[in-house]
Amino acid sequence: MYCTQCGKLNLDKAVYCAACGALLDKDETITSSSNLNRPLSQGLPKFINNSGQGSMALLPPELSGWNWGAFFLTWIWGIGNNTWIALLSLIPLVNIVMIFILGAKGNEWAWQNKRWDSVDHFKHVQKLWGIWGAVIFFASIIFALMIIVLAVIVGSNRDTYNY
Repeated sequence: MYCTQCGKLNLDKAVYCAACGALLDKDETITSSSNLNRPLSQGLPKFINNSGQGSMALLPPELSGWNWGAFFLTWIWGIGNNTWIALLSLIPLVNIVMIFILGAKGNEWAWQNKRWDSVDHFKHVQKLWGIWGAVIFFASIIFALMIIVLAVIVGSNRDTYNY
């Protein structure tokens, strides 16, 4: 099936054009090549929100990049974003690699696995995941340091008491 917006050939089962993101109308066919050779001055086709459609959902270019929420919160982020592969981070030693894979691929997987209202909505939610992930990460580091300091203090005072 050919896209009526850009003229690219798509799979027959496709809902959206893989090239331009336009909604494919199965009943409409291209009758002229007017859309195929339109000048760039007419602009690119309007973006279609195709989130939540699995691997067929193309990630908008402005969303590519690192996902700090997926990096810091791994499996928790995965459950919240319907990205079940994040549960692999619960396996010892695999988790060391998975945090980096989730950080790199998190935006793409979240876009493909969950329906979002818009690109701005996606950015806002993922930013919140990143903020909370960083807060929890640094709070746990501070807590661990406090436990270490407390253990050193208690250990150094052990010999001063005679029972």
